Amino acid sequence: MARLDLTPFGFTPTESLVYEVLLTHGPGTGYAIARAAGLARANAYSALEGLVTKGAARSDGGRPRRYRPEDTTALIARITNSHGQALDTLTTALEALAVPSEPTVVEIDSPRAALQLISHDVARANKALGLLAPAEAYPLLAPALRRPASAGVQLTLLATGPVELPFASVTVVSSGPDWPGAPLVCVVDDRSALVAYRNGNDVHGHWSTAPALVAAARLTLSRYGGSP
Repeated sequence: MARLDLTPFGFTPTESLVYEVLLTHGPGTGYAIARAAGLARANAYSALEGLVTKGAARSDGGRPRRYRPEDTTALIARITNSHGQALDTLTTALEALAVPSEPTVVEIDSPRAALQLISHDVARANKALGLLAPAEAYPLLAPALRRPASAGVQLTLLATGPVELPFASVTVVSSGPDWPGAPLVCVVDDRSALVAYRNGNDVHGHWSTAPALVAAARLTLSRYGGSP
């Protein structure tokens, strides 16, 4: 079985191990967790305190203290929010420093990558935003869509099934160009576009700032009935 690896998200290897032990053997005291993890108590306690600080675990006020893991869904939400804030900061810094860049194409090979790219782009839309997505994607994208909606950005929101958003209308489309799966298309301010498809739990496609791909995405949206 693959070991849990939280190191890409700012956790140490020992914290990853201890969080996995908390999930499979916890909650428990630091001593019990150290034994289950096969660690020296000092290392286990250090990792446990690191997990508490990073919001991945909690401890009670008893003696001895008992530790319990944060809910996995809550941890994912916390990591997503933290990395979203870090990306915002990085984007602002790079925009202030960067020279004009050449058109870029990035391959997309996972639903999370597609949602993160769309969320990052749509939250910064200034003029117009066009989006065609499966209905179930809209609740996940709603927090990012609120900002352009409240800022008066021209929104063209299309879905392959019924969607209700409290701040914008979404048009249901039933047919359009031939597509390899459920379409996922996003155009933001004529500066970036995502063109992809979902097949089951897989998402494949490309994100780009290339004018040709942006134009192709815009044409696709118009063929589905939208005019971003």
